[in-house]
Amino acid sequence: MSPRKILLADADPGSRELLRLYLERLGCPTPVQAKDGEEALDKALAEKPDLIVMEVRLPKLDGFEIVARLRRTPSTRNAQILAATASALPEDRKRCLANGFNGYLAKPFTYQQFGELLRAMLASDID
Repeated sequence: MSPRKILLADADPGSRELLRLYLERLGCPTPVQAKDGEEALDKALAEKPDLIVMEVRLPKLDGFEIVARLRRTPSTRNAQILAATASALPEDRKRCLANGFNGYLAKPFTYQQFGELLRAMLASDID
């Protein structure tokens, strides 16, 4: 399955642009973007994306709270949510996966690492 709608949430404009380019290169649709947690939650609830790529540490509302709310909402409960984050300690990965994220990548990561994880998460034939 290839995602039809994608939400990209990161406070850093450079990170958002890099991730947008990675998604474009993988043949994914142009993502809706959010720069803070409140905007990410609002856009996720309005757009109902198939895939959310999100920094865990967002201003206004952190990624854990966003994921908890999305998992309680029927229209977003099954979204694939990837933590693409600067939270890079071993316990951060465990915490993300235990709290509803489907995948985890610690920054900095390569295009290849990003693509491999997305393919695994989406079980698709993204090139």
